[in-house]
Amino acid sequence: MIDFELTEEQLSIQDMARKFAEREIRPIAERLDRSQHLLEDFPWSLVQRGSEVGFRTAALPMEYDGPGFDFRTWVVLIDELGYPDAACAKIFSQNWKLCRAIVSRGTQEQKDRYLPAFRDDHQFLLGGDGAEPQTGPDSGPSAGKPNAGALLSATRAGDHYVLNGRKPFVSLGPGAKLLLVNARTDKSAGPLEGTSTFLVPRDTPGFTLACIHDKVGFRMHLQGELEFNNVKLPAENLLGGKEGHSYNEALSGAGSIELSAHAMALARAALDAATKYATERIQGGKHIIEHQAVALALADMYMHLQAGRSLLWRAAWTMDNNRMDPAITLACKVFCTETAVRICRDAVELFGGSGVMRELPLQKYFRDSLVLLHMEGTNQSNRVKIGAILDSRVGGRLSR
Repeated sequence: MIDFELTEEQLSIQDMARKFAEREIRPIAERLDRSQHLLEDFPWSLVQRGSEVGFRTAALPMEYDGPGFDFRTWVVLIDELGYPDAACAKIFSQNWKLCRAIVSRGTQEQKDRYLPAFRDDHQFLLGGDGAEPQTGPDSGPSAGKPNAGALLSATRAGDHYVLNGRKPFVSLGPGAKLLLVNARTDKSAGPLEGTSTFLVPRDTPGFTLACIHDKVGFRMHLQGELEFNNVKLPAENLLGGKEGHSYNEALSGAGSIELSAHAMALARAALDAATKYATERIQGGKHIIEHQAVALALADMYMHLQAGRSLLWRAAWTMDNNRMDPAITLACKVFCTETAVRICRDAVELFGGSGVMRELPLQKYFRDSLVLLHMEGTNQSNRVKIGAILDSRVGGRLSR
């Protein structure tokens, strides 16, 4: 049975995260969002303070002196850290996903080499690559096509690999000290079998930052395009020590849970702002929440938020109990991100002309919500994957 009650430990973590977010994140969120110099304005002092209380290393297992939080605790943390600003919270949670990939897929030597360094350096960030614009999310419908997938090439040369090409949309790429990068090790195979992940330290020769992406939202969650020019990596930097295994497999479900939690934190903030405004604004001699159309809009926003939060908690519960269902986690990502866009859009409309003013937070919530649709795979491609899963279950149980 799924228990929606928080444990005493989770309640304590929730309180700590809420206080940190209000004290450290809210005062700088608007200034960071308006930055025209993203790399120079990156909040390293925030990373330092958050790391000191354990937010950066929340996924580090106990054998490496970390807390080893489960997915439901991830949800609790993101719900509080992301409430005043999603982008700053994402700086921390991005490390949880990639740390988990190293823990679950890395060799013992790789874990012993990188996890203590990650743990002991408060400004050690992990970065990872995303989709490539020329190929898109090829892990689904194009899984068997040899010309699909990552374009960055990795060629074996004795005891090392040589990487060449460019990699866009790399989360925390502009500032990370260690990157997990997918590259094609076998172009004759499909993208799943022919793609491998490499651990690339920041100071590797031939590896440079080509540009920083200036997004419409989630702006301080830095993403950039990286260039690899004859980058030589020792073979022991191949994640897991085997070709044909990308870190995307190790993150199955984790990325959907993390991003859905950000979507629900963002939606909650937008609904709270809209509700507060509706109880304060006078129109036609009464508070606008007393107007039936406004009350109906707020009710719809509330119902969608609660449905998304319930689905998210269920998905997190399945992950924590080794009952991960890819259809559930993919559905969670699609529903929660689209719910966030809907709630944020409706909140902007409820504010009327004030909703698009830069001095109010509604326009930022809406901009941030739009970015969610294009992270962890587009929602169109995720729907295709869900359909394929359901097709494979015909004659059995379509839901669990």
